[in-house]
Amino acid sequence: MARRPRVFAPHVLYHVIVRGNHRQTTFRTSADYRAYLERLGRYLQTCQVRLWAYCLMPNHVHLLVETGHQPFSTFMQRLQQPYTQYFNRTHRKVGHLFQGRYKALVCEKDSYLLTLIRYLHLNPVRAQLVTHPEAYRYSGHTAYLTGRATAVLDPMPGLGVFGGTRAYRQFVREGMGEGHQADYYAVADQRFLGAERFVDEWQARMKDAASPRPKHSLARAFRAVAMEMGADVARLRSADRSWAVSQQRTRAAYLLIRRWGYRTGEVAATLSRDPATLSSGLTRFAARLREEPATQRELDRLAKIIKI
Repeated sequence: MARRPRVFAPHVLYHVIVRGNHRQTTFRTSADYRAYLERLGRYLQTCQVRLWAYCLMPNHVHLLVETGHQPFSTFMQRLQQPYTQYFNRTHRKVGHLFQGRYKALVCEKDSYLLTLIRYLHLNPVRAQLVTHPEAYRYSGHTAYLTGRATAVLDPMPGLGVFGGTRAYRQFVREGMGEGHQADYYAVADQRFLGAERFVDEWQARMKDAASPRPKHSLARAFRAVAMEMGADVARLRSADRSWAVSQQRTRAAYLLIRRWGYRTGEVAATLSRDPATLSSGLTRFAARLREEPATQRELDRLAKIIKI
């Protein structure tokens, strides 16, 4: 079966899981942990990735990261390859250290950020490596307890969401009895962790990204749609949020993205709109169409007569 494509967008929360090849140990000594953390800190900075939480286990790694504008695969490649070279050189090994493909699950930040930070930091307790998370040296838990930044993790943004170190400590204490959470691994479409609406929006983005490129320029297609709908191009691009203009704008975006395969980001830029907001609006509009056959017929008519 062909591998499904990676999902990438800036400012997206990922739960990353990297396992040792054939479950082999990836950290044998304290020097190994330090070597990985040193590289992690370096490439977080150069690739402009924000780390919210981490936990290095003897045979796998958990990272909770938020992307910048560089492809996430660049960050992971820069992190994993140098550490593998270090490990093989130090321990006189050859071949792959980590499994060929890491998991990178897109997570709904508002719903899962706090629980995932706790879940990662309690991993050593669930694995019975320690009885309390503060006894484990290779996670971000201590930084959250002290509020002091390390070379890898600045806990202050996360503590700001929790409401301070006391609230964080209490939240972790409440999760001490929490067992393995399969939902954090085997998730919808194996790539998304979130509510149904969140998953639907991301699946629409993936469908959009996989669509073949249209033959004609977006500018030409946009003008053709506006003309056929009797809409003014400048008003569709303006800040006008009146009902009539908003309806025309949504229908134009739906045709351009869902029917003809233009990229959401490009259409959003053409309409002077935020891509995430536009994507959410189209998801709601697509759901409405099932209950509005007259609107669906009108869109079908436009799609047939406009030559793109």
